[in-house]
Amino acid sequence: MDTITKNRSLVSIIIFLLISNIAILIFFLGIKDGRKTSHGKDGRNTVAVFLQNDMGFNKERMDEYQKLREAQMKSVKPLFDSIRSAKENFYSLLYINNASDSFINNAAVVIGENQMALDMQMFSHFKNIRNLCAPQELPKFDSLFKKVVEKMTSGRSKKSGNDKRN
Repeated sequence: MDTITKNRSLVSIIIFLLISNIAILIFFLGIKDGRKTSHGKDGRNTVAVFLQNDMGFNKERMDEYQKLREAQMKSVKPLFDSIRSAKENFYSLLYINNASDSFINNAAVVIGENQMALDMQMFSHFKNIRNLCAPQELPKFDSLFKKVVEKMTSGRSKKSGNDKRN
């Protein structure tokens, strides 16, 4: 009877773990599908909408923007992939009981280096978009784009009233 009880316990644990894994998988796949932050509700690129509607970009400048955007998408995809891979490697260290602090720190540094490369690429891309503006449009672009940057850097939660940054 002791082995039967053990077998029932093991089967129960396996079923519980299987159901938990399926639930987690569904949860993460659901989040990934809803994570399209660079697109508006109608699926259009919000920067393109901003440039066309708020900045008044004509067809020629919108075509230039689209070329910049396509090149940007090609160049940042590997950067996002390397950040994802670096984070997976970093968090896999949780399963190594004797991982040294320096090994963990080095894995974190790789994430930081990849993130820096991505941010530098994004900065260059936004600078190129800014260069599409006529000189008289720059003050408007700068003031509106500042709001875009605030949205990009604020995360999901709203800024608290205690935040004194300008």
